[in-house]
Amino acid sequence: MMKSICTLSRRADFSREAFQQYYENSHAPLAIKHFPFTRYVRNHVVDQPDIGFDTISEFWADDVARLMELMTGPVGDILREDERRFMDQSKIAPGVSEEHVLASGLVANERYAVLLNWDDESFDLSQWAKVLIASQPNCSIDVVSSWQQPAFPAKAVLWTLDNHRPASLPGSVSSKFVKVRRVETDPEMLLASRGASSS
Repeated sequence: MMKSICTLSRRADFSREAFQQYYENSHAPLAIKHFPFTRYVRNHVVDQPDIGFDTISEFWADDVARLMELMTGPVGDILREDERRFMDQSKIAPGVSEEHVLASGLVANERYAVLLNWDDESFDLSQWAKVLIASQPNCSIDVVSSWQQPAFPAKAVLWTLDNHRPASLPGSVSSKFVKVRRVETDPEMLLASRGASSS
């Protein structure tokens, strides 16, 4: 199973709340109808009004090439037309994620995304993550590779329930701490939708 991740931003004439409501009530159901996701999570930003995006979406699929193929055809046209209704398409920033679950546990409706960037090639993300596990019982990291411009705004995202900024980060690593409301589509609904679209 492969994962992609994307930051999405509202149109200038939309409030963040209106953008996120449209996403949940209209756009997400449309995407579920047409794409064979195995998991689908929207992380709606609830603080940081000037962070530059309003939602971080996570998509898992068994066949990412199939998703890309769908985006180049009529399905992609349908989704892009709907995006224009509420989204600033010039700010869509996707990437491929290498997901590392460091410690599992309770899934909460609210969590934190810590966006990490660094230029120092000596920074060892995996070693830092091992130290982190001891202090944070439920967390994962996405190591992100952007595939277009604008680039995804971080080299990695730490997902955590801890509301304290990681204290162990070296000075060479910058971090942005964002509180999000997590909404995941029931995997059974995704499975049923995949069955309906293939018949």
